[in-house]
Amino acid sequence: MKLDATESKKQKATVHPPRRTYLHQQYEDIINNDRVMFVFQHNNLTVKEFTNIRQELGLLGAPTKLTVLRSGVFNSVLRKTKYANLEPLVAGAPVCVLHTNMNDTEHPNLLKQAMEVINKNKKMVLLGGKLDNTLLSNDDVIKVVQLPGLQQVQAELLGVLESPGRKLLGTLDSPARELHSVLDRRID
Repeated sequence: MKLDATESKKQKATVHPPRRTYLHQQYEDIINNDRVMFVFQHNNLTVKEFTNIRQELGLLGAPTKLTVLRSGVFNSVLRKTKYANLEPLVAGAPVCVLHTNMNDTEHPNLLKQAMEVINKNKKMVLLGGKLDNTLLSNDDVIKVVQLPGLQQVQAELLGVLESPGRKLLGTLDSPARELHSVLDRRID
C-alpha cells in the first residue's frame, strides 16, 4: 500500500494539548485585536507582586491586562504575524505583556498611568511593543507614553490655526473702533 504526500502530511500533523491550543488562541487574540501591547521582562516577581500590579491596573478604570507569556507558544504566534520582529524580545527571558484595546478618546492618559503603575516595581523591565500597527522600541514606548491625549493635541492645533485669524480680525476692526470712538467724542 502506497501513501501519497497529502496523506502522509495528515498523519504527521501534530496534535497539541488543549492548554497549548488555548494559549495559542489567546495570544493570537492579544496580538491581532488589541491596540496596545507592551512587552516586559519580569525578574523574579512573586505572585503577590503580580497581584498588586494587576489590582492597580484594574483601578485605572479601563480594561488593561498584564499577561504572563509562555515564550515558545507566543513566538509561534508571532512568526505568523506582521509583528515577527518582536520575537527576539520574547526569546529566553521570563516575559509578560501589558495589553489593552482602549482608545485615546475614551481614556487619554491610560498608557501613562499604566506605565507609572508598572514602573513602581523595579523588577519589571520594558523591552518594546506595538501600538496600532507600529512596532516600538523601549525608547519609542517611553516617548509615546509621554505624549498628551488626542483631544488635547487637537485643541492645541485648533488654537494655533485660529490665532492668526483672530489677530487679523482685531487689526482690521481696530480702525473702525477708533473712528467710532472719535466721532462719539465729537458728538458729545
